[in-house]
Amino acid sequence: MLRTVEMRWFKRGEIPAVMNQWFKQGCPGEVLGEAETRTDWYLQPIAPCDDLNIKFRQGRIEVKWREKQLTTVDLDSQGEGIIEQWVKWLCEAESLQDFCPQDSAWVAVEKARSQRQWELSADAFCNVELTQLKVKDQNWWTFGLESTGDAESLSEIAQAVSQTCPERFTPADAAAYPYWLTHKIC
Repeated sequence: MLRTVEMRWFKRGEIPAVMNQWFKQGCPGEVLGEAETRTDWYLQPIAPCDDLNIKFRQGRIEVKWREKQLTTVDLDSQGEGIIEQWVKWLCEAESLQDFCPQDSAWVAVEKARSQRQWELSADAFCNVELTQLKVKDQNWWTFGLESTGDAESLSEIAQAVSQTCPERFTPADAAAYPYWLTHKIC
């Protein structure tokens, strides 16, 4: 089990060139490996449930449960975001078919993801992510921060990132994957 605090925003369309350039050269944090492309499969909720996220990624099922929304962070001229606390469990599965019935509803989300990382302490870090998404023939992109530290540390990192980030994020952009999939996609 892994407990994290997170902030995320979604925008329709392609990642703006200025945002890509900033993430590569101006975003704080160390580059975390090469950019990766993959398809994650999300279980489509039967009823809207913004607190639960189930996905199949690279040979395992990931279950995330939002324990609580902690606080809203004002990012000055760059908008605002919501810090949420999540718990994640992992289960090995060779294929999606090994794990679930044939008739279950899964949504394919194609991702091209780049990450940077801040080390907060010897046992805590924050990943900063910029990802291009394609789902149901729609292009979206997401910018997110995920930390194994506390909400205060994440808020400080969000403030630091917002000082140079060229994109403004509104409260309407702030969402976790379950909300985005349920209310914007499915």
